[in-house]
Amino acid sequence: MKDRHRPPVLVIGAHRSGTTATARALELLGLQIGQHLDSHREPRRLQKLHEDYLQRVGAAWHNPEPFLKWIKTAEGKQDCVSYLRTNVQRDFARIFGYRSDPKGLWLRARLNFGARWGWKEPRTTLFAALWLEIFPGARIVHVVRDAQAAASSIRERELKFQAAGDPPTPNLADLDYCRQLVETYHKAGERLAGSQSYQRLRFEELQANPPAMLEQLTNFCELRICARQLASASASIRPARVRSPSS
Repeated sequence: MKDRHRPPVLVIGAHRSGTTATARALELLGLQIGQHLDSHREPRRLQKLHEDYLQRVGAAWHNPEPFLKWIKTAEGKQDCVSYLRTNVQRDFARIFGYRSDPKGLWLRARLNFGARWGWKEPRTTLFAALWLEIFPGARIVHVVRDAQAAASSIRERELKFQAAGDPPTPNLADLDYCRQLVETYHKAGERLAGSQSYQRLRFEELQANPPAMLEQLTNFCELRICARQLASASASIRPARVRSPSS
């Protein structure tokens, strides 16, 4: 069944880099990104699929280096591609966020008739080259935000979680570590640059001029849109916060 689908659009980027806002806007523009998603527009089953493999090789989303070293080897690349392919063939619907209710069945049927589809999940940034082995021709939308801003946001979120009683995630209270983490994700995504199937999007530029940047994205993703959709999607992008001189 999956062979009849159009190649997906993968929205990648480091955590806290604007990928959620970008995915929401693309969804308003007609990109089908699943149905059973969390508040960040991510399929939980896909999160688990990625994280389970990261843990298998002694890594995690916040400690990706062991995984990145592993997939540089022929054995590691082959093993991970096989893992992803086997799981997709076995459980496509749940991995990509589709329920078994009438709406879910209808959305999955649309895929067989050429609906543009994809997903957003930051760990995909680490796995993107491997997903391209499974979905040749997939489009990559790489959302990049200022590394210091993204790192500060990761740290702030971690401190809020700890204050609420969650156990600490190793190293995420350290701003320097968070910046290095963001830069690791940046480099992982940029390994795909230079291909016609890769589009880099600076989130600050999207915030500054949503209509122009989203129109570029719709052309790249081959989405057919009307002016009303573009206006709605543009309105969903929040402008950058203006900090006071004393902050």
